[in-house]
Amino acid sequence: MEVNTSRTLPAPYVFGLTLLCFALIARCYSAFPPAGTNSDGVFIITHLITLLYFFSCWIGGFLKPWEGRRKVMSVFVVLLLTDAYTVNESIRVFESSSTWSAVMLIFICANILAFGFFERWPEWVKYLQCAVLGFTLLLPFYLAFYLLPVYLVSLIGLLAIGLSIVTFSPIFLLWFNFRMVRKLVWPVRSYRLTYLWSGAVAALAVILYMMAYANDKSKMEHAYTKSNIAVTEELPPWISAAQEAGTGFITAQLLKTDIVYTSPGVQSGFNLWDMPDREFGERRTHDPLFMTAGAFLGTITIPEEDRLKMLNVMFDKRHYTVDRYWTGKDLVTTGVSTTANIWPQYHLAYTENIYTVKNIPKRRWSSSEEAIYTFHLPEGAVVTSLSLWINNREEKAILTTQAKATEAYSEIVGRQQRDPSVVHWQEGNRVVVRVFPVLQNEERKFKIGITSPLKVQHGKLVYQPVWFEGPAHEDAHYEVKLNMDKWPGELSYPGGFYSDKGKTVGKTGKYDADWELTMRNEATDNAAFSFNGQRYTLLPYQPSYELFVPENYYLDVNNSWSYDDYREIISQLNNKKVWMFHPRKGMMAVKEDNKQSLFNELHDQRFSLFPFYKITNPATALVISASDNISPQLSDLDTSAFRNSLRRFLSHEKIRLYNISNTLSPYLATLKESRSLVYENGTKDQLLAQLRNNSFLRQEEDSNQLIMEDAQIRIARSMDRTQADGPDHLARLFAYNSILKELGPKVAGEDLSSDTALINTAKAAYVVTPLSSLIVLETQADYDKFKISDDVNSLKNASLKGHGAVPEPHEWALFIIAVAILAYVRFEKLFKRKRSAC
Repeated sequence: MEVNTSRTLPAPYVFGLTLLCFALIARCYSAFPPAGTNSDGVFIITHLITLLYFFSCWIGGFLKPWEGRRKVMSVFVVLLLTDAYTVNESIRVFESSSTWSAVMLIFICANILAFGFFERWPEWVKYLQCAVLGFTLLLPFYLAFYLLPVYLVSLIGLLAIGLSIVTFSPIFLLWFNFRMVRKLVWPVRSYRLTYLWSGAVAALAVILYMMAYANDKSKMEHAYTKSNIAVTEELPPWISAAQEAGTGFITAQLLKTDIVYTSPGVQSGFNLWDMPDREFGERRTHDPLFMTAGAFLGTITIPEEDRLKMLNVMFDKRHYTVDRYWTGKDLVTTGVSTTANIWPQYHLAYTENIYTVKNIPKRRWSSSEEAIYTFHLPEGAVVTSLSLWINNREEKAILTTQAKATEAYSEIVGRQQRDPSVVHWQEGNRVVVRVFPVLQNEERKFKIGITSPLKVQHGKLVYQPVWFEGPAHEDAHYEVKLNMDKWPGELSYPGGFYSDKGKTVGKTGKYDADWELTMRNEATDNAAFSFNGQRYTLLPYQPSYELFVPENYYLDVNNSWSYDDYREIISQLNNKKVWMFHPRKGMMAVKEDNKQSLFNELHDQRFSLFPFYKITNPATALVISASDNISPQLSDLDTSAFRNSLRRFLSHEKIRLYNISNTLSPYLATLKESRSLVYENGTKDQLLAQLRNNSFLRQEEDSNQLIMEDAQIRIARSMDRTQADGPDHLARLFAYNSILKELGPKVAGEDLSSDTALINTAKAAYVVTPLSSLIVLETQADYDKFKISDDVNSLKNASLKGHGAVPEPHEWALFIIAVAILAYVRFEKLFKRKRSAC
């Protein structure tokens, strides 16, 4: 055993530590380059440092058989590993390390350096080093085996430039490990046992991971393949797999196979053209555990497109699966400015958000990027304006059909690479905004305006900001300014906000949309707005109830139900006709002998898709549901027999649905928003009370009255040309909700461009809907080419300054005549003087 009794550190060791510090700085710079910098060539620095130390030690004669040799070797091994991972940032051999393996490598390096002082440590530290040495042994074994195919080429490369020496860094790790075991660990029995037991623990962890991998993989694949049973073939097979999939991180890894996590047999490396791809907000990752499990147990057999759909549903990854014309990896959101007009007396708000996005290149060849933002709107909100700054000038959008907007944007971005921006409606209170191009080291700015009802919650009015997914925004500058023309009482705003003498509420700092403004629930003032010969009147809304005695009760059971709630509801419905839908057994009557087993089987589902079209006598049926925010959207089911049957059924039937949870699945939320359901929400106890009294919500909406129950308001439409000074947002909200109501179950997933009447309604109100989009093009010639024109008699883009009635066409004529008369009176005398002078 080497014994180092000298307290003086050897010079080559100190020299090596100094070089290692510089190499680690370079490594951090290559992994996390500062904004606007390129780190492609940094690996040359670390490699020169490694070669310098190599030649200093071996050729310079530093490594004579002395007692400081172990310290010097430990520095060299760590330096070589640092060099290897820095080179890998530019010349990809494998993708970025998983978090756990990166942490493990840090422990390995620290332990290697600490072994230079093994004899000096207290006894407990020696045991800890032995444990770390054993526990981390498998990782260098894996790396050495993974790099086995490149060793022959690396040997040839050694004779050329010496760069390929980095591929042998795992071999050096193993060599140092075994050398420390032979010299320091194995001779002492207690050290030896610690080393072996820790290695066994690591092996056990690998085995347990592989068992979990096999279980999750088998479960999803089995659910996917068994979906060809007659009952479930109405839905695509990925639905069954998503319903029965687990919730753990291994399930997520399996679904992200070759999307985020590389698998055996897939070559990773440098992508020359760097075309747009899906990254789910994560770096491509090389996980040794995942690779090992895939090599021994096989990779998941579910096709990638179906796995993408499962990710959308299970992990809400819709923003990352949208089609991209150009990559947006180098884009950063640098600024967000929010200005809102809030009318507490009307339970309404209009918000304008201005976003600044910058292209900060790292190591990319392309000069253009496409910015894609997914905005999450408050419930019931609608986009009513869009602007794009072109040549430092704000250009407002024109509202057209979604089909025309998509065609224009696709052709211009894909072929001409000029200036468009577009916003499209999405299910789930979302919209997607695209902006192109964002050039290298330049900024683009766009504005989106949202009209939204104020939610009434716990007796308070609540204003909620828009939040988004898109280019990185953690360090974006954030400014908020909220204006109210009638200041409410009991105003409560979060920390960091200020109040300007009761006129505005604001904030300045880093971007953070996780806040809300609450205020006293003001009594709704009557307000009205006139447009196109119609008057839109705002009125308060309080739900009313009617006698309703269901003949059949349907329980939509899934993982969101608790057994206690189920048991109490079943008890209340004793001797009633109660049904539950089983995906593989069909609609089943709930009886004493199957109520427990049915619940257990259905409770295992992460979500449910209740087939309303299988209900008999829908006029006397009540569906009781509970759900969370996980489920497919209607558009995900567009080509399925399930969707076609649902569309036909709900086109002429409405079903009463009572939701006993605080959330609503995307599937049910879209049906609710499109008025395909008579929806009611309450607690389990409230439901039980209503079941006893047979008292349920009265349906009060019709073609001339629409209700926004969360805001406790309703908007009534009447034929009236009388001027009114209410906000034009009344007409916009009525039009938006009226379109959704008319579309009903057709609201998403199919081409609706032929519905001329509804498109004209959207154009007049200037609202983004399933049929209509706002688009900004660079020139008038672009608008003419795609036959996109503005409707003269429309509300145009909403504005913070816009408030009150829009003159009718005959009123414009009267206004012009009045101006002409005033001009004549004003200049009549002047004309007479000139004639008399002549």
